[in-house]
Amino acid sequence: MNQTKAALHALPSGLINRLCRSKATRLSLKQMYTLGRHVLESKSQGALAIPAVFLHQELPIRLSHALKMLNSNSLPINMTDMPNFQAIFASYLEDISMITQMPKPSTPQLEEEFTALLRNLEQRHKIKILAISKGFRELMDNVQRQCIEQDPAGNSSLFYHNGKGWTIDPQADRAIQTFFNRFYTINLGTRLLIGEHLALHDRGLNLVQRVNPLAISKRAIRDAQKVCAAHYGQSAPSVLIHTPNPDISTTYVDEFLHRNIYELLKNAMRATSETHLNNGSPVSLGLSSSTSSSRSKLPPVKLVLVDGGEDVTIKISDEGGGMALSEMDKIWSYVHSGDSSSLRQSSSSNTAAKEKQQQEVPKTTTTTTPFQPSAPNTSALLTSDVSPTQTESRNVLRTADSMTVMGGLASEAKDYLDLPLNGSGHGLPLARLIARYFGGDLSLISMEGYGTDSYLSLYRDDDHLENFPEVDEEMAVEIDVFVNEFMDEPSSPLSSQAGYEYFNNVEQQQQQRPLSSASLRK
Repeated sequence: MNQTKAALHALPSGLINRLCRSKATRLSLKQMYTLGRHVLESKSQGALAIPAVFLHQELPIRLSHALKMLNSNSLPINMTDMPNFQAIFASYLEDISMITQMPKPSTPQLEEEFTALLRNLEQRHKIKILAISKGFRELMDNVQRQCIEQDPAGNSSLFYHNGKGWTIDPQADRAIQTFFNRFYTINLGTRLLIGEHLALHDRGLNLVQRVNPLAISKRAIRDAQKVCAAHYGQSAPSVLIHTPNPDISTTYVDEFLHRNIYELLKNAMRATSETHLNNGSPVSLGLSSSTSSSRSKLPPVKLVLVDGGEDVTIKISDEGGGMALSEMDKIWSYVHSGDSSSLRQSSSSNTAAKEKQQQEVPKTTTTTTPFQPSAPNTSALLTSDVSPTQTESRNVLRTADSMTVMGGLASEAKDYLDLPLNGSGHGLPLARLIARYFGGDLSLISMEGYGTDSYLSLYRDDDHLENFPEVDEEMAVEIDVFVNEFMDEPSSPLSSQAGYEYFNNVEQQQQQRPLSSASLRK
């Protein structure tokens, strides 16, 4: 604790204020790819010093922008007074202190030392994001409980009763969405820069590269089917792929694309399974005339991949019952989780069937058989290489452990799926932020009573700069005042034992098991 306070006091006077007012240097995919190829093809031992020196200067600026968000007044509830958020705030200051006190990594030896620091920062970054998500969810649950207890009639300014149940005020929901959109975008860019350097140094590869969306889609199908089969104890829906050009390629981040396709597929598979399963057995609702060669009797999910002049677009369609128009805004909300908003459940009978199904599942454990992908099929109309029968569970999944198992499987697929926020309802909002980060987008169109179409677009212009939030002068002033108070007061967050116990508890959980991805719904 004393070492932490000493590190913070070692920061030069006014540094945080200057960093908060500095603009981040936004990069394009082309710049990242070109620099990465130069480093990998260079025979000089000092080639990695070029991106290392840039990160040494850039990371404190981006971390200070995250600090601004944590101390902003943009939320309808004050997080800065909470001990756990104060501990996270202190951790960001520690990160800035460690980077700024390290010499510029302009030599191979200093670059090695700086890279070791980046490995530590990457792990700390994962823990902070998980802690913020977990803390926010607990905070909202407590606030809602207090509103209900203090005002049973439902006239609270934050939560109200709409006749069907308690829900958050739309204006407050928009404020929360604006906050997390900005905060997660900042941290998305920070994580990408750190990950790119570590990939170059430790694995000899670019995170930004020429990617084949069809190949990535097939991997995402495999991972989503594996998770779905484990959760429901039987074959997952098959996936039909249609593309006029199997050799489409574009400059992008492989793990960004995998994460987004996976998120959309697992949503589609869950909606399809929950709509067409009755007590664990497939039932026909007359929604599909499609046939499939697999054993799964569920309607197939369809994936269309098209190479446009400006965009590469992926459409994922399901027959999972769709969503009511009144529910559509909730899919981008950080407050409404999949369970609380009943997303993609076309009627109350579907919900009741799901609950009955879960109650009747025997309490046994499960194992899954890993799928070994075959050679890719390059025909115009492709059935998924991942047969649902190959990922079918050998035993029935214990309900209490289902989400843990699903998170573990997803973590095996991609470490980048650690970022979002298991069980927090942040999956789809974060997927849209990822899509928009380099000029693309994610949108959904739903037909209640039938199904949903998801459109994921990748912008082909690799000169498009990162969608990194601009500096907010008012927030910079707020952070300057808060840091001064933070450093001067004896009762600063650094002395808040409750906050550090919370933060350390999250860190211990992270070390004991892999961070899991978002669950099947958002």
